[in-house]
Amino acid sequence: MRIESILNELQAQDLLQAVQPHWQESLTSCPDGVPDFLRPAEISSNLQWCGFGTEFETAVAAAAAKIAADRSLLCLAWHYYRMIYDYESGSSQSRFAPLEKKLGEDGPVFYLLIALSIVPRMRVYHKRLGIPEQVTRDTCLQVKCFCDNFSRAHGGRPGIFTEQLDWLKHYVNGTLYFRLGRFEYWSQPFHDNYRVYRRRGDGRTTALAGPAWKINSRGWIEGIDAEAGDKSCWQTSLRQTASGTRGHPVNPCGYVEREPVCLPEKDWECVLETGVQVLFMHIPAGGGMSLEKCAESLREARDFFRRYFPAPEPRALVCWSWMFSPILGEILPADSNLVRFQRELYLCPVNWRGNDSLWFVFLQKPFDPATASRETSLQRAILDYLQAGNIWRAGGMFFILDDLDRFGSQWYRSSYSIAGLASLKR
Repeated sequence: MRIESILNELQAQDLLQAVQPHWQESLTSCPDGVPDFLRPAEISSNLQWCGFGTEFETAVAAAAAKIAADRSLLCLAWHYYRMIYDYESGSSQSRFAPLEKKLGEDGPVFYLLIALSIVPRMRVYHKRLGIPEQVTRDTCLQVKCFCDNFSRAHGGRPGIFTEQLDWLKHYVNGTLYFRLGRFEYWSQPFHDNYRVYRRRGDGRTTALAGPAWKINSRGWIEGIDAEAGDKSCWQTSLRQTASGTRGHPVNPCGYVEREPVCLPEKDWECVLETGVQVLFMHIPAGGGMSLEKCAESLREARDFFRRYFPAPEPRALVCWSWMFSPILGEILPADSNLVRFQRELYLCPVNWRGNDSLWFVFLQKPFDPATASRETSLQRAILDYLQAGNIWRAGGMFFILDDLDRFGSQWYRSSYSIAGLASLKR
C-alpha cells in the first residue's frame, strides 16, 4: 500500500513530503487485525480515563468502526499514531490530512482516537515511574480538555484540533510532565536568558533583563538584537563587573526599568538563570482560577517533585502565555481571578506579540477580530483593546518555589522597590 495513493484519495497530495517519512516502518508494524485503540472496549476505557462521560462513546466507536473497515484509513491511523508517539514528529501542523472525503464529519474523531490512544502508554509509563494512579488519571484529562476546545468551536461535536494533537507526545516520551491539581507541570532546565536574584537576609527578589532586548516606551520587548524596527527603542545589557551583576531591573508588573543597577555579589544571590531546573507550568482549559485552587496546585507540585523526582530539584515555576500579559491588568477588573493570580507572580515581558496566542481564547484560525466570539467578558475586553488599535502581547512569569508560604501576599510586588534599587545604580 502506497502513501501516495491514500493521499490522492484524500486530495492531499501536497502533504506527501510531510507524511511519507517512516511510512514503510508503520506498514511493517501495523497489526494484521484492528489496532487496540480502534476496538470498542479500549475506546470505552480510554474515554473513561480521560474524564469523558458516555456522551461521545457511541459516535467515537462508530467512527472507529468506519476506520477499521477501510484498510487505507486503518493504516493511516496507525501511521499517525506512530508519528505522534514513536517517531520524531517535529512541530509542523501541515502534515495532518483532511479526512472529510472519506469520513465526513467524523474526520476530527479520527484524530481524537489517536489522542485517546495515549492512555495505555501513559498508564505503563507512570507505573514504571512509581507515581500514584490518580496523577495518571488527572494527567489523562488533557485529552478531554483538547476535545472540549474543539467542541466549543464546532457546535458540541467530538474531535480535536490537530494544532494540539502534537503536544501529547510530551507526556509519554521520557519527560516528566504531570497534571497536579489545577495545573500541569513539566520539569526541564530553564532556557530563558534573564536572571533572578535574591537579597541575602530578607529574600527580596529582583529579575534582571536579558542582554540586547529592544525595549519600547512601555518597558515591553519589541525584539531581540536587531529584530525591532522601532527606532525609539532602547537596548538592555547584562554583564558581570568587579562589584557584581549590572543590568536592567524587571518590574514584577511585567516591564523593564530603563535605569540599570548593579547588584553586589556579597548581598545578592542568583537563584534563576539558564540551565537551572524549573517547572514549566501549563494551564489546561476549564476548571476555574481561584487563588485557592492555584495555591493548592502549586504546593502539590512542589511536594510531588520533591518526593518522586528530588534531583535535580526544581527551583521555580515559569510560564509564557497570553494569560500573563500585563495588558490583562489594564483591561480586566481588579478582582478578576486572572488579575489576582498575576499579582502573586513575578511577571516578565517576552518577545511574543501579535494575535497568535489569542487562539486559546477565541479558538479561531485565522483570527479575525471582526467575527471573533464576544461571548465572555474576557473576550469582549480583549477585542475592545484590539479594536482600539492596540497590539496584543503575551507575557511570562516566574515564581520561586521557596516563596510558596508567601503566596497570597503579593510578595514580589509588595517587596519590590525601585527607590531601594536606586542606590545600586552605577
